[in-house]
Amino acid sequence: MDYGLSHNCSGIAPLMTAEEAAPPPTGFSPGYYLGLAFNIARWDHIAIRRASRDSNAIYYAAFFWIAAATIVLIATALSRTLAASRVSRLSGPAMVITVVIGMSFGLALMALLTFIQLGLCHLMAKWFFGGSGSYMGVMRPLLLGWFVNCLILIPVAGTLAAAIAWTAVLMMVFEEVDGIGRLQAFGISAGINFCFLVLQFMMTPVTRHL
Repeated sequence: MDYGLSHNCSGIAPLMTAEEAAPPPTGFSPGYYLGLAFNIARWDHIAIRRASRDSNAIYYAAFFWIAAATIVLIATALSRTLAASRVSRLSGPAMVITVVIGMSFGLALMALLTFIQLGLCHLMAKWFFGGSGSYMGVMRPLLLGWFVNCLILIPVAGTLAAAIAWTAVLMMVFEEVDGIGRLQAFGISAGINFCFLVLQFMMTPVTRHL
């Protein structure tokens, strides 16, 4: 109870445990950051705060984000791209080029939307609720935990499951890193996430023809 009260009070940080204060590993450590990513998805407060302060985490986070986003694109857009290429009667090399261009454009679009989404959430936390974290501080754990969006691949309920999981990760990160209350963090995360979900549905007719 004391931790929850102290954490929700602006400007008062919780005491740092030995586990949290331990330095990050040196050298190539994908296993450590993969474990950190899964812990963030499990709403581990310590993992979120460790990732937010680890300057090396951004490199692994970017790689994990690219891998997760590529999986989502392959599962959702590749089949449509191949079908369109067959209808157009493209040759083998032309089809490969079309797929590569389409996947590259899709990945770039997802990256742009992700950065805008996280930036808007962070700015709202700072402007309206006095958030004290930095953009990179929230970016590191959020990119590590972005893979929860792969839940969208689950048939029928995937979109809802991914939206709930991603909203929860957003809420926890903005609460821990920006130091705002949980209710405010949830409001920002759910509101922005809903807006971007609507935007993605509106863009579906466009991306379908890529």
